[in-house]
Amino acid sequence: MSSPFVTLSPCVLTAVTGGRKTHVPQIDPALVQGIGELAKSVQSVGQGLIATKQQSEGQKMQMMQQLMQAKMGRR
Repeated sequence: MSSPFVTLSPCVLTAVTGGRKTHVPQIDPALVQGIGELAKSVQSVGQGLIATKQQSEGQKMQMMQQLMQAKMGRR
């Protein structure tokens, strides 16, 4: 099966001075700022969740200790 592509000789390519150029639009600074603020908000929420979870775990441990002490006191 033959290839549909043709190999160009280096002599032909030496005269090539251009190429395909794609235009990349400038990102809106307000969009960049909004993304930054969103990232800060997400980080803040995550830190709040971690703090709440740690507090909840501490309360669970305290309750377990109190239950264990109450069981030991009944003996």
